[in-house]
Amino acid sequence: MFSSTVAADALRRAIGQPENQAVYPSLADIKAVRPNGELELVLDLSKASALLPEELDLPLTTENGMGTGPFRVVSRDTDGAVLERFDRYYLGTTDIHQILIRPFDTLRTAWSSLLRGDVDMVTDVPPEAVDFIRNDDVQVKLFARWYQFLIVFNGQRDPFRSAVVRRAMNFAVDREALIAKVLQGQGQPSTGPLWPRHWAYDASVLPFGFEPQFAVTLLDGAGLRPGTVPKGPDRPPARLRFTCLLPEGFSLLERIGLEVQKQLYDIGVDARFEVVAFQEWDRRIREGDFEAVLVDMISGPTLARPHLFWALPRREGLHAFGYENAEAGRLFELLRRSTNEGAIRSAVGRLQRVMLEDPPALFLAWNQRARAISSRFHVAEKPGHDPLLTIWQWTENSSRRTVATQ
Repeated sequence: MFSSTVAADALRRAIGQPENQAVYPSLADIKAVRPNGELELVLDLSKASALLPEELDLPLTTENGMGTGPFRVVSRDTDGAVLERFDRYYLGTTDIHQILIRPFDTLRTAWSSLLRGDVDMVTDVPPEAVDFIRNDDVQVKLFARWYQFLIVFNGQRDPFRSAVVRRAMNFAVDREALIAKVLQGQGQPSTGPLWPRHWAYDASVLPFGFEPQFAVTLLDGAGLRPGTVPKGPDRPPARLRFTCLLPEGFSLLERIGLEVQKQLYDIGVDARFEVVAFQEWDRRIREGDFEAVLVDMISGPTLARPHLFWALPRREGLHAFGYENAEAGRLFELLRRSTNEGAIRSAVGRLQRVMLEDPPALFLAWNQRARAISSRFHVAEKPGHDPLLTIWQWTENSSRRTVATQ
């Protein structure tokens, strides 16, 4: 456990790192960090910062690389990493002495190693493989992620400057069918940027439904009638046609894209997908060089996450999608500064309504992740949470003391 002096130094270093400033913008509100006794820090702020407590979950390390968890990294290279038990972990000592982390070129190779007993956990099992992996020797643990699949529109380009067009796209998609067909039932429909399990979320706000005829009516009203875009080489006539970026090698995103493409085609929208290398995909997002892009975006569990992507003003990096809505920006700023529970609940409900009327993206589904773990281990359960968070509490059902993970 850190002393307050060591923790203060670690937090100051974290605040000074550009990558942390981008992901945790409320750190900029901290003027000074002071130790107060052995177990307390005092933060001097330049202004009220309601999202700061939510953003103080950033990792801290000391100058010698020591962290605060139950394990410490003792070696790391291209072949993986070795973690050893930290006997002074403040919540208690784990029974697991060592964790070996091994990278695999393909998930299939990792699964085979798990089934043979060469490794004890595979960290990410695709939805279609869960039933294949699960057996008497392998337990699969599912948990809801704070990420959602969505197609983000470039709000600085036609026809996506129009909120009506973006609303129409959201009414055109059958999210339940998408979850059933592509995610094998492992997901929850998404119709907005806010985590639906946040304490201030207003469940009375009606989400987008699957109303393709209403989507057609909206597009007609926006002047996008059948044949507005003429037939092109190997492309049918359409109400509108757009190109959506996909990162190469992400097969689940490709399958989601294909299902959405079919559903949009039913209302006369021609979605074309361009698959590019991940580095180019990332660069083009940051530079605004796209019409639309399919992403798996963190949007919870706090309000700080959607604030990163949708609050004003536009800037390079995380807020690179071109969404501009003055009322949404005002509400995000209110949420960033307010500490009144009633005001926060009211602002969140209003923000939900604003972003239903003017959605920045085609929201698809909150997703789940599956961890495949050898049944030789008893996994400490924390419902709804990643089992990796409790790995220090796992116990072995055999005399083996080493856990290898992908």
